[in-house]
Amino acid sequence: MVTFGRNSRVGALKGAVFDWDGTLAQIDDREFYCINQTLTAHHSKPIDREFLVKNYYQRAYEIGTGPRMVLEAALSRENNARVDVVYETYRKLFRDTVDKAKLQTGALELLSTLRTHGFKLGIATMRFTRSVVAAELDLLKVSPLVEVLFTREDLGRARGLESLEEVVDKRKRLVMRALDRLKLRVADAFLVGDSWWDVRAGKKLGIRTVLVRTGFARYNDFSKEGADVTVSSLVELEDMLGSKGWEL
Repeated sequence: MVTFGRNSRVGALKGAVFDWDGTLAQIDDREFYCINQTLTAHHSKPIDREFLVKNYYQRAYEIGTGPRMVLEAALSRENNARVDVVYETYRKLFRDTVDKAKLQTGALELLSTLRTHGFKLGIATMRFTRSVVAAELDLLKVSPLVEVLFTREDLGRARGLESLEEVVDKRKRLVMRALDRLKLRVADAFLVGDSWWDVRAGKKLGIRTVLVRTGFARYNDFSKEGADVTVSSLVELEDMLGSKGWEL
């Protein structure tokens, strides 16, 4: 039995919903590769890691798609037609480099341990293309450990996000769909992510939130968002659960 010890009303936990990029999946190396390959293909100067961090992670409270924001900055915000063409090259390259997908340290071990303890597990990601994420889960041997996958594509065909409120709303809807499919109440589960929108969506749902300092949280201080639990890694989360008798 797993409980969040600091809040008795939550009671025994039966499941968890995880974010994918930045939380279970380590995406930095693949993004860096695909962005630079794209820039090179379009005869533009490659970026360095510092540029990636500044224009991808450290713009966490801006509206936009991370890789596109990096490309726009690298191209000095050329005309939209040019950016659209370049971004389409990036999207195709990212889709075709599933073999470069990697897990965060401890991801597979944590999921396996939770399943051993009878947890129902789902993934809800703000990434759009479901087929690419599904291929990554298969490659990284995550598929047998999770029962459901939802991506932003499952919410409709519109790719763009218009406001911070819309980001949180879509995140909330994805997590709710995962919980519904898993037949879990919000009181039965917790949400694990690396971003401010994970925490805000969790609060709107009333589900307990775990913020992992990987991905976006590695480069931003999201403490003001008030996650219920904050850990430095998935390894720490598993250790914490075990050392407290599966209580948080």
